[in-house]
Amino acid sequence: MQTFENLTSFAPFNQLTEADALTLQEIATLKTFQAKEIILYEGDSTDSLYFLLDGAVKLYKVSRFENEIILGILESGLLTDFPLNDDCMSFATLECTKDSKIACFNTKTLLEITETHPKILALFFQSMQRKFKLFKEVIQRELVFDSTAKVTHTLFYQLELFNMRKKQENAALLNIQPETLSRILKKLHRDMILTTDAQGKIQILDAQKLKKYFK
Repeated sequence: MQTFENLTSFAPFNQLTEADALTLQEIATLKTFQAKEIILYEGDSTDSLYFLLDGAVKLYKVSRFENEIILGILESGLLTDFPLNDDCMSFATLECTKDSKIACFNTKTLLEITETHPKILALFFQSMQRKFKLFKEVIQRELVFDSTAKVTHTLFYQLELFNMRKKQENAALLNIQPETLSRILKKLHRDMILTTDAQGKIQILDAQKLKKYFK
């Protein structure tokens, strides 16, 4: 892990006024993590907020059967939460999927600053809203969707990302078995909803039929 110096080179901090940016720069510890490096384990205590500036971080929990339950992959924004009390623990394990740059802010100091810097407060509030959106998607995917709905929803909204990943990676992110993913894709091909081009990339032939699986 290495440190770096400039916070304001990264969104959304580059949108702050010079005075607000300098205030945050003074209390930030900027760190670089390598791919596959663990930032925090689930349940780790921390007195800092971790904010992803660049890279990608996988958030996951471990079941009592020692299986990873992937909550999602973030490419920017808050990785940890503002504490509701003095007990601040990581909700999930945070693992870098690529080299990542992260800003760490002491929670107590940051909360004091937001009392007199409304634009800084707004910045972190907006980042929290984006993280809530991620957890909303997790709830829908894991509690509402069956396996077919998970796959079709991802294909409909994240086709490019789906095609960039290996089958095992897609299955892990959807928390289903690779064999289940293969079976669903074959059915969608049979029903002329999907096709695969010469480069092995999936293409959607009938978006409306695909959408019916998760709507």
